[in-house]
Amino acid sequence: MKAIKHILVIMLALLACNSYGQYYTSKANECYKQKDYECAQNYIDSAIVSNERFNSQTWQLRGLIYRKLEGSEIKDARNISIESFVQARNLDTAGVYEEQITNFLRNTIIRYYNDAVVALDNGMPDQSENAYVLYKGKYKKYISADYDFTKSDIEYYSALGGEYLKQAAGSQGEEKNKLISKGVHFYKMVLDQDSTIFQPNFNIGITFYNQGADLIMNMDPLTEIEEIPIIEEKAQNLFRKALPFLHRAYKLDKDRIDVIEAITGCYYGLQDNENYLEYQTILDKKNLPILLEKLKDNPTDKTVLRELIRIYRDTLKDEEKYKEYYERLERIESNE
Repeated sequence: MKAIKHILVIMLALLACNSYGQYYTSKANECYKQKDYECAQNYIDSAIVSNERFNSQTWQLRGLIYRKLEGSEIKDARNISIESFVQARNLDTAGVYEEQITNFLRNTIIRYYNDAVVALDNGMPDQSENAYVLYKGKYKKYISADYDFTKSDIEYYSALGGEYLKQAAGSQGEEKNKLISKGVHFYKMVLDQDSTIFQPNFNIGITFYNQGADLIMNMDPLTEIEEIPIIEEKAQNLFRKALPFLHRAYKLDKDRIDVIEAITGCYYGLQDNENYLEYQTILDKKNLPILLEKLKDNPTDKTVLRELIRIYRDTLKDEEKYKEYYERLERIESNE
């Protein structure tokens, strides 16, 4: 009889201990449901230094509470949330909550991706890239080490490269060059994944072409004679760098007149007359219907007439039409 009394005392003590052991977690959960997250934080932090720290659900709740505390005075709330879910998973040795905890982790980690998108939309590409790198690193570490980010990388780094080049367009000097280098770098990362995407090829090509053209067009009239060949060589190097990307863009979309214009300009700058004439002819064939339509709307448009004269003289050679537009231009100019 005495032995039975001892057993009953032990059982009651265990039940009391179990009830007491969940006290902080229960109070934290009550506060969480009431959306009083500071209250919830106080109780849950007490829970993890008590016997409740061995309970997976305690750590899951802690992760949810700290996720709600993002943007508060707690600077590292998101990391604490992630670490709490990881601890919850470690304690869940039977895998009872495995799917639930994985979803908690995924939904928390994806916030880094959202940060990257928001920062990019707000014109902060450096901050955006840092957030995206964190997103990928934590996803691989805590969700799936083998996850294929190819599609995500292509979409994100295309947007990132575009933002750097957009900012470069409004910059000058060394800052402009630095932004261009970053934009080209991220577009090349995209092409490493898939070289058959039009936009990165075109944007890299047109960027190099514009840099070369700017060197020529913006050359100071007072530039020393011995400096001119050096500047021209720099420009030609940029034209050479542009051509592989522009040619790939042309193969991907042969109807883009801006691509053909850039290729034509590169060969003109390189003084490669054979290739220049080939692409100028392609360009003129595409532009001819547009020019003729413009002339129909405005028969005295001298700019259009001069273009038609050049085309029929140099590329789409037609002596009769050349004379027709040449004489028309002469009449207009003589009557002014």
